[in-house]
Amino acid sequence: MKRRTALAALLLTGTLLATAAPAGAQDTGADRPGARAWTSNAFPAGNANLQEAARTGGRTTWAVGSRESGEGRDRSTAPVAFARDGADAAWRELALPDGLNARTVGDDGAGATWVTGLKTTREGGIPTGRHRDGRWQVQNAPAPDHTFAAGFGGVAAAGGPNDVWAVGYYQPDDLLTFLGLIEHWNGTAWERVQAPALDADYWTLSAVTATGPADVWAAGTVGTPEGWPRPLLLHYDGRSWTRASSPDLDSRYGELTQLVAVGPRNVWASGTEEGPDRDPRTLVAHYDGRGWTHQETGIGAGHLYGLTRTRSGVAVVGETFGNGVYRPIGAQLTPGGWQPLDLPQSATARGRMPRSIVEVGGRLTVVGIDALGRDANGEPLPPVPFSVTR
Repeated sequence: MKRRTALAALLLTGTLLATAAPAGAQDTGADRPGARAWTSNAFPAGNANLQEAARTGGRTTWAVGSRESGEGRDRSTAPVAFARDGADAAWRELALPDGLNARTVGDDGAGATWVTGLKTTREGGIPTGRHRDGRWQVQNAPAPDHTFAAGFGGVAAAGGPNDVWAVGYYQPDDLLTFLGLIEHWNGTAWERVQAPALDADYWTLSAVTATGPADVWAAGTVGTPEGWPRPLLLHYDGRSWTRASSPDLDSRYGELTQLVAVGPRNVWASGTEEGPDRDPRTLVAHYDGRGWTHQETGIGAGHLYGLTRTRSGVAVVGETFGNGVYRPIGAQLTPGGWQPLDLPQSATARGRMPRSIVEVGGRLTVVGIDALGRDANGEPLPPVPFSVTR
């Protein structure tokens, strides 16, 4: 087996993601004077570790993730999906086909919903599911040969239901690292697409967005010789994928986890800036048709996981961590600048962790998990889902 680099070892052991910083002075809560109230939206009873939510057409929103069952050595996880229509309805659970993992969700631009995630067996491809009118179409996307693991982190339609992109990663079975993966749905099958050559032994993709068939963006992270990854942006012009240069981002350490395109000259990315100081800070960037620039939101410390387009701009959500408790953070771009979202905190032992934000009918919904802590035996309790709307 080939030796892995220090960078790959660091990321595979989770060192980069395990360290969190205390809440910053600019972290805001729902108790701020003048804060607008949020209303809780009910989920069906039971635990669920939600990974992503997305508006999938009209007024329908989906949320996907996993659910734990059993105890100790008998503990197992299974994919789970929820949906609701409108901004006031309760969430309902959806039946998923066997073998379909659920970590990311998106629409095909024509009324259908894509759900996909990880390859669950060493052999075979990455299961993808397309849901329309109550029926599922399940098909594997090809994984590279000799692959130990693979998965998609983002899916987006570019030119309609026969022009869909999915991005993610794969892990070669003879190399302890991860490499980026780009695939395209042509209406009949998934095909692997050549990625640009990157001078790095580690890189992954987490998000994809498009304004049309010849304007597709993907975002993630890329390794560096010094051992800390940097934000990564790729662009597809209808012919090939290339790496996008961004001096304002290339000088920073961290990762981009979400993308949203308002138009060809108005694209947003969000994630986390974190380097050797192990002090995670929220990261937001904007593309204006000429280049990408860092945007100051006023949030400060923390990780961002959710990004959505709004009527007035965009909004982001995430979490910060301090004194053993996760605290929700978020901000919305308005004509008057960035404003805090004043997300309500959970009453659970370990706090609240937003994962996604969507806008439906001019109203914002934030979805994520509430962390419960540990049981009497010291085992971690599975999280429960939350949803709030205003």
